[in-house]
Amino acid sequence: MSDTNLGFLKRTQGKFCHHCPMCNHARGKPDSFIGRIIHNPRHTEHCMAWQAEKEMYQKD
Repeated sequence: MSDTNLGFLKRTQGKFCHHCPMCNHARGKPDSFIGRIIHNPRHTEHCMAWQAEKEMYQKD
């Protein structure tokens, strides 16, 4: 986890998304109804928590 350069708000949003049951379901099953909604470009471009989670937990 490389969140040392991120601010408090971004870290909090990223942790919220990382532990969210709906987001975890969507990450595990992207072809499900919830997964398609969460992975929709309208959501991924505008959800600050989703973007913060991707920044914090990106796989290098």
